[in-house]
Amino acid sequence: MKYTTQIDIDLPLKKVIAIFEDSSKLSCWQRGLQSTKLIYGKNGEVGAKRKLKINLEGQRITMFETIVDKKLPHYWHGLYTGKGFTSIQKNYFNEIEQGKTHWKCESEFKFTGFMVLISKILPEIFKKRSNAVMKDFKAFAEQI
Repeated sequence: MKYTTQIDIDLPLKKVIAIFEDSSKLSCWQRGLQSTKLIYGKNGEVGAKRKLKINLEGQRITMFETIVDKKLPHYWHGLYTGKGFTSIQKNYFNEIEQGKTHWKCESEFKFTGFMVLISKILPEIFKKRSNAVMKDFKAFAEQI
């Protein structure tokens, strides 16, 4: 499954990236995030891997995030793995006008086991979650 989500944020690119990169602020815009723990590498660097625990509408999910490529402020790509899924998230950032940033995310999911069925029955939940994360980031970033 592949899809693209995007949003405009009323902040300069430099400030958007500073907030995006600040792991101490993840729980402020990652709905349901309960904990994050660096398990390999240096925080924020390519190759770094962290364990994320998320409460997603009553379901407790553990996943792992690996930074696979980054050249900020232009892009940040992450690999997410969990029970029944693998996902690549390619995030692109561009300053579209003075003090305004465009964030585009290209998402690709591969499913196994029970998650194959979920992806067929409820494919919209994945894009809905991605949109919610972007809207939450925008709301948080613009109010601090």
